[in-house]
Amino acid sequence: MKKNSLAIYVLCISLLVFAQVADDLLTGNEFFRNGQFDLAERHYRAVKPGHTDYAKAQFNLATALYNQNKYRDAVTIFQQLENSGADPSIRSAASYDKGVVFTKQKDLEQAIEAYKSALRLVPDDQQARENLQKALMELKKQQQEQNQQKQNRGGGGMSEREAENKLKQLQEKEKDIQQKLNKSDDKGGAMPKDW
Repeated sequence: MKKNSLAIYVLCISLLVFAQVADDLLTGNEFFRNGQFDLAERHYRAVKPGHTDYAKAQFNLATALYNQNKYRDAVTIFQQLENSGADPSIRSAASYDKGVVFTKQKDLEQAIEAYKSALRLVPDDQQARENLQKALMELKKQQQEQNQQKQNRGGGGMSEREAENKLKQLQEKEKDIQQKLNKSDDKGGAMPKDW
């Protein structure tokens, strides 16, 4: 009889804990929908590892952190989800959202890798494909602008070869002037002083 009572007691406690976790997730979702991301974060953090909705709670937590501009924390959680044994759709969504965070931070190389990772998990994800293309085009544009700036800074737009030719021309002129000065000294005529 005591064993049955203990089993029923453990079962009741387990059901209460499960209900509390489900309540935390639902409450967090409600706060999230209302734009109260800090309160949503608190409830998502209450969902502990091992619960069936833990991955969903972690994904929602990372999204709530993103909406609070806590990008580093959001990326950390997205990374953990991406590398976890969670459902491929959650892992893909985590990779995609990690890409969004990196895009927002103008870290296009990291964003590109995140979008590629999302596509490896779910190859027909059209949004990931579109964002990958946008990030690739933006990175190419950035690189072109950087190259243009380097060229503009590099001696007024003059190439290295042009600079060397200009230097040789100046050296030749100086040599010619020195020769003329030496010839006038050889004729015995001193150069008049220019006072």
